[in-house]
Amino acid sequence: MKQRLLNYMCIFFTLMCFGKLYLRDNSKVNDHQHVVGDSWSLNEHEIQTNLDKEYNRLRRNHAAKKPAGNVNSEDDEDDGVDYGAHKLAIIVPYRNRFEELKDFVPHMKKYLKEKKIRNHIYIINQADNHRFNRASLINVGHTIAYNDKCDYMAMHDVDLLPLNKQLNYGYPELGPFHVAGPNLHPKYHYEKFVGGILILTMTQFNELNGMSNKFWGWGREDDEFYMRMVDSNYKIFRHGSEITTGYNTFKHEHSVERKRDYAKLPGQKKSMFSRDHDTGLSTLVYNQKKRSELTIDGYPCTVIDVELECDKNLTPWCDVPPAKKKRF
Repeated sequence: MKQRLLNYMCIFFTLMCFGKLYLRDNSKVNDHQHVVGDSWSLNEHEIQTNLDKEYNRLRRNHAAKKPAGNVNSEDDEDDGVDYGAHKLAIIVPYRNRFEELKDFVPHMKKYLKEKKIRNHIYIINQADNHRFNRASLINVGHTIAYNDKCDYMAMHDVDLLPLNKQLNYGYPELGPFHVAGPNLHPKYHYEKFVGGILILTMTQFNELNGMSNKFWGWGREDDEFYMRMVDSNYKIFRHGSEITTGYNTFKHEHSVERKRDYAKLPGQKKSMFSRDHDTGLSTLVYNQKKRSELTIDGYPCTVIDVELECDKNLTPWCDVPPAKKKRF
């Protein structure tokens, strides 16, 4: 009898220890999913379904309301269709890519009209002689679109065209929504990738202080922005198995002949792989040279020519030094 009691007690304490280990490990997993949201679990997919329902509810309740703003009346879609209360700003960082732009504007206007999403396209054209700074151009686009009363934004590459009609471009009330996730983007497939097309509310982007202004040249600004979202405990939402088109979900128009600026000047590489706690919307300095209303094949967009200001004490790599002349 005593031996049987001892056996029961051993089994009980073993189960207790195992249970504590399981709960401790499981809590770590749940915390990680809440902060990062790299891939979709069943619970995350259910949250996305709720987001769609909430978006539809908002559209029904506010169908009669139209956001006031300065953007063209051509975007107000006065065709008797319910476009809802929200207005999406498509923000395109841009320089010397008119061939892609000619395809992008008509495609996106038709695509979003079919989805009944009120929108306006902002082409933020870097018109200075500095190296290309995609993140700062997105910061400029946010500032202008916010003043135009758009209430959410898509950071959108000009060479990435959505083909699947089921993609979500709705108001991301529960958190940033990465449309071009690594399971769908035709080129970039690493888990922390948040480039291509990322949708946030204006409030979310403000709370993150926008994107870093330190990234001159090509690459890594999206990875730093990912860390901003993680550090601020934002959960990043993505599509899961409900999108079945895989890497054929988008048309990727990037020309292999177009050279990217991979130059790494002294101090730049270290900065690229460091978390930037200092720059963003709060430190953005630029000169708006011109605002033009452009129509491509009958579809409107706004082109903003801007000159970015470079603090050469902070980022001396904003300009590539001239090549040294060869001596003969």
